Amino acid sequence: MEITRRQFLKYCGGSAAALGLTYSGLSRLSKALAAPGGPPVVWLQAAGCTGCSVSLLNKVENADGPAAADLLLNYIDLKYHPTVMAAAGDLAVEAAQAVLPSGDYYLVVEGAIPTADNGVYCHLWEDEMGEPVTALDAVQTFSSGALGVIACGTCAAYGGIPAGAPNATACVGVSEAIGQGVINVPGCPPHPDWIIGTIAYILTEGRIPRLDGYGRPWMYYGETVHSECPNKLSDKAQQLGQPGCLQFLGCNGQYTNADCPQRKWNNGINWCVGAQNPCQGCTEPGYPDLMSPFYKLEIGPKKRRWW
Repeated sequence: MEITRRQFLKYCGGSAAALGLTYSGLSRLSKALAAPGGPPVVWLQAAGCTGCSVSLLNKVENADGPAAADLLLNYIDLKYHPTVMAAAGDLAVEAAQAVLPSGDYYLVVEGAIPTADNGVYCHLWEDEMGEPVTALDAVQTFSSGALGVIACGTCAAYGGIPAGAPNATACVGVSEAIGQGVINVPGCPPHPDWIIGTIAYILTEGRIPRLDGYGRPWMYYGETVHSECPNKLSDKAQQLGQPGCLQFLGCNGQYTNADCPQRKWNNGINWCVGAQNPCQGCTEPGYPDLMSPFYKLEIGPKKRRWW
């Protein structure tokens, strides 16, 4: 039996009430039932580790947008997301494909796109004839009619780790795979605020945010990590674990654009450099190869300039 998302939510709420259960999710369910519904969103996962979705689900409500659960239930109509959706198999695929005729939807892509041998190295599902639908096929199909495309994570934005040498499957970022510009929200993984903040901006402003030269929202990637790092005026650390600037120990903060020093991670608890770990440059094109080695004792400042 096929049921709609709204019917499923009603069933969950009714079952919980009948069993006398009380939990915080009930209020969220009631809000979802009352909400008029936001724009349809299809979230595809290609060559990656699902870490971007895990990061997204850690989002709490703050100035950069609602909590992840509120976004998924109240502000968008999430048609397809293989990690969090209730449906599976043919029902899940049908839910994704149902948006195609309207052209009134957004596409989010997580993971790099293998292009070698026509993309055979990453299958998302099978078509009605039992033939595999590759990530390359899917992003090209869904992007052609989408209102906008967001590449979530460095793998989707620029290729990331799956595109690292020797890149046997010829992984590329979404923009290169579809031949058009996209909104890149890089990071390995991206901060949950960057993901939801970007989506929230599009929904509230009705337009894409200001982007930098690499397609990243300026509001999150407008400054380098080093420019706001609390250690930049400190003495240079001589070994890992010592306090001070990590510039001579492999830190890529001077060449990495992100607001990690102010925003921090795990709901503002800490960040890489705060734990005396050099910035690995995970938001940049060419990561990880062009940012390697991540740990290196140097006599003087790095001379890297590759863009």
